Amino acid sequence: MNSPWNVCVADWLAGLFMGPLSIDTIDSYRNDIGAVLLDEIDEGPGAAPGIRLMRSALGAQASASAVQRDLESAFTQLFDGVAGPNTVSLYESSYIGGSGRLFQESVDDMNRLLRQLNLSSDTALREPPDHLSVELAVLGRLMRRGSSQEAQAGLLDQHLLAWIPSFARRCRLADPTGFYAGAASVLSAFLSQQRMGLRRGGRVGRTSQPQNGVMPCRS
Repeated sequence: MNSPWNVCVADWLAGLFMGPLSIDTIDSYRNDIGAVLLDEIDEGPGAAPGIRLMRSALGAQASASAVQRDLESAFTQLFDGVAGPNTVSLYESSYIGGSGRLFQESVDDMNRLLRQLNLSSDTALREPPDHLSVELAVLGRLMRRGSSQEAQAGLLDQHLLAWIPSFARRCRLADPTGFYAGAASVLSAFLSQQRMGLRRGGRVGRTSQPQNGVMPCRS
């Protein structure tokens, strides 16, 4: 499960939830190397419905700039808190523990895990360690350096898979464009397949480099 392709997908998913996409990135998803990436991810187990939603949103307007405005507005409405109680939080703390407040036990747990694994969160993100993109980046690092199955399973079981299903449901209900609902669906399928592969001690789904040799994984 630690193939370069799976690491690449983990990093790509982390990038999707860091902030709104640029016009150049959206244009790439519509017409260029980014479209190849979506084609390849579409072949992964359970990914097709989410990719279909993402493609629909990317093609909803005639120009990349118009799509960029729509998706930037959606990102702000969904994730930046302007929607009040309808905000879809990107932080594990909002889903674990019952209070729904940020900076709770999940932050301490992630900080403890980072110390145990001799890792640090990406300071460029300037986000608490229980932010979705940080947790995915940590998963990517564990996969990249071939960390033990126990370490990877611990991050999945105790953190990502404990809250991502709820996160994906909220995205599905609240996202007016379908792009982030689709991305969350792809994320859920990817994490489930990663955990299944660790449980079996083998490889599940696409684990090798795409046939065209292109691995365009940064959003």
